[in-house]
Amino acid sequence: MIATGVWAGLAESVFVGGVGERERDPARLTMTLIGGVALGAIAATCGMILVMVAYALFLGEGARGLEGLGDAGKALSDARLNSPVLTVMRLITATAVDGVFLVVFVAFAAALARQPLHVYVTAAAQIRWRLLAAGLLLSAAAMAPVVVADRLLAGGGATALPVLAVSSGAGERLAYVASSLLLLPAAAAEELFFRGWLLRQASAFLRRPAILIAATALTFSTLHFDFNPDAFLTRALMGAGFAYMTLRLGGIEFSTGAHAVNNIVIVLFVQPLAFDAGAASDMSALSLAEDAALIGGYVLITELVARLPALRRLAGVRLDEVSGGGGVTAPVS
Repeated sequence: MIATGVWAGLAESVFVGGVGERERDPARLTMTLIGGVALGAIAATCGMILVMVAYALFLGEGARGLEGLGDAGKALSDARLNSPVLTVMRLITATAVDGVFLVVFVAFAAALARQPLHVYVTAAAQIRWRLLAAGLLLSAAAMAPVVVADRLLAGGGATALPVLAVSSGAGERLAYVASSLLLLPAAAAEELFFRGWLLRQASAFLRRPAILIAATALTFSTLHFDFNPDAFLTRALMGAGFAYMTLRLGGIEFSTGAHAVNNIVIVLFVQPLAFDAGAASDMSALSLAEDAALIGGYVLITELVARLPALRRLAGVRLDEVSGGGGVTAPVS
């Protein structure tokens, strides 16, 4: 159970320090939304065109011009078509389109607010790469039992893992694994937008931690445009966990690691990436238990970093960067 003082202390997180009247200015916020979406859409379109050009050239369709590009785009978006190359290209597209849109949006918001992009990443003087690594490792440990339970209890044990089903060739499987690492910058872009810009922006109006976390979590899930109840709830709870990590530890480094591991584990061991969400899963007692285990695991690993001095040092987190205090500083007899 999280101490009341820790929870209340999230409102004073150093990550949202300095947020005030400038963020509450309606004119600036409107310009940010309009300009950020417009510039982000232009950048994302350019990213999509580059991916389609690369894929068309790979297929030897470069000489067909726009017709060749159109066929490449249809192949990438058609969930019925599957091949190792298509799967890798879809992973690349996720970064080149969605990631670019979000980064450009936040960069425009930072320029308009006359803020360095750094403030949307961390309250620390420098990006804490060791905290990012801690997020990767600890969240992998937290997710492992959830994934194993899902495959065993939901009947997925007999289904080939995506990393194995993508191809029978070792080289193509290795390429799939390597391309899945692109989900790290893709996750970083989402964290920069949702927990970096949006969390700070929302904190100008919502200072109560529960409301702030819930509002940004629901927005995170809504903007994935997957309204199947099970998927929506899972993403909302993930968003709440990532927001808690950000406020508690003073930056998005830890949540970026956790977010990236979630996405990588899914495309390697649960479901390959496709632009079509595919068959909707029904909400069940098992899915609710998995959601509870996942959010509980996120809170647990966050608290381990916040409360254990040795782990804080390994992760490169200073005590004054932790909201609500650092918790235990000495063994309890």
